[in-house]
Amino acid sequence: MADIFHEVEEDLRRDQAAAIWKKYGNLIIGAALVLVLAVAAHWGWKEYSTRKQLQASADFLSAASTADVAQREAALAKVVADGGSYGVLARFRLAETAVQSGDKAKARGILTEIANDPGADKPLRDLATIQAALLELDIGKPETAADLVKDLTKEGEAYRLSALEITGLAAMAAGDKDKAKTTFETVKTAAREAAPGSGFAQRAEQLLDRLGN
Repeated sequence: MADIFHEVEEDLRRDQAAAIWKKYGNLIIGAALVLVLAVAAHWGWKEYSTRKQLQASADFLSAASTADVAQREAALAKVVADGGSYGVLARFRLAETAVQSGDKAKARGILTEIANDPGADKPLRDLATIQAALLELDIGKPETAADLVKDLTKEGEAYRLSALEITGLAAMAAGDKDKAKTTFETVKTAAREAAPGSGFAQRAEQLLDRLGN
């Protein structure tokens, strides 16, 4: 008797399963296909992104190493147009090319654009700010240089030591000996704690000796 009840129960389960499949089969198949397509799309995009990054890297390296200046600038402009991190790096190379060509105003303009670009990563924006400030020092605008890096002199900033060094050099150039001394003392102390052997502390000591004379 138990076997009969068991068989009846199995038949009912099969009938229920058949009814459910008949009613919802298309939805189940559709959901399964969506899942498969989603997984395939994820891996496909990942592979595409990897290939795209490799191509962007190759394009940047090729453009950056082009000997002819005009051809280099044209090739770098194409990389810039493609966007992304390599586009930002291409703009740095364009700024460097401008400096090498003696066009510091053009270089400052490019670096300022990078520094103010919200789409660029913060470390790259900050690096552009540091380089732009160095150019301002080079052309004799210490106040502008110090103003550019003032936000980067705060503790925790990745380029704090460079920003402080620029601030001290700007103070020296502006004739503010006391501020220069205070700034280089800060550089020396901070460098010994956070970046021993980096050269910042040694340069700060040399500048302090010069200021002491």
